[in-house]
Amino acid sequence: MKKLNSQLDKIQSSGKPGFMMHMVAGYPDLEQSEKIATQILDSGADLLEVQIPFSDPVADGPVIARANEVALKNGVTVGTSLLMIQRIVASTEKPIVIMTYFNIIQNYGVEKFCERAVEIGVQGLIVPDYPFDEEKDNSLIKYAQANKLALIQVIASTSRADRIQEIIKHASGFIYCMARTGTTGRKTDINIQTINYLESVRAGCDLPMAVGFGLSERSQVQALKKYAQIMVVGSALINEYADKPLDEGLKRIKKFMEGLIGN
Repeated sequence: MKKLNSQLDKIQSSGKPGFMMHMVAGYPDLEQSEKIATQILDSGADLLEVQIPFSDPVADGPVIARANEVALKNGVTVGTSLLMIQRIVASTEKPIVIMTYFNIIQNYGVEKFCERAVEIGVQGLIVPDYPFDEEKDNSLIKYAQANKLALIQVIASTSRADRIQEIIKHASGFIYCMARTGTTGRKTDINIQTINYLESVRAGCDLPMAVGFGLSERSQVQALKKYAQIMVVGSALINEYADKPLDEGLKRIKKFMEGLIGN
């Protein structure tokens, strides 16, 4: 978690928004997705969120859901995903976090998964469906803390104020705010309700804040940068290389990120 905290400090001191880009391990295949990860990092990402594919990605829209489906059809497993992530970590100084669903972690073994994640150099976990109310039976928070692994909590825009505070209590690293309800992918309009929601989270939270779900344009970044330190982009990025030859996809990633991040 030390590398993650250092990068978060760097982002906050820069006065500019940081960017966490999302990709699915093994899409379109393991070899290509590793090269895609390198291109994303070289194109200016501050953090990389690598999703371990799952058969029922309930928080994900059609673009990411399809990427999960293709990866699984190609035989990508938790083990091969972790080995790919290990190689990515070894190739960069930027922090890598894993996004997945709790069923994956539970089947692997919660303690074993946290230990393995730290062993390969992962800095944090994003598990949007983790039932932390049932921590006593599942122990993900316990083993993440024991292994100094950030457990990045996701907050929905529809969450009650008391629920938000409960989620924040269990968070480490940074808070990930959903810019709207629903699944990833559909474009998000930044309105007064979005701003009020982000301000309400900020009022009760000392951790850095990330915002995602439906971000794809520089104008959205400009509208949100006063309220969150990190912009999370997934579906729009994956769309740039989906169903494209690798060379073309890599060029499109670079161009897309240049437009998104700006000078």
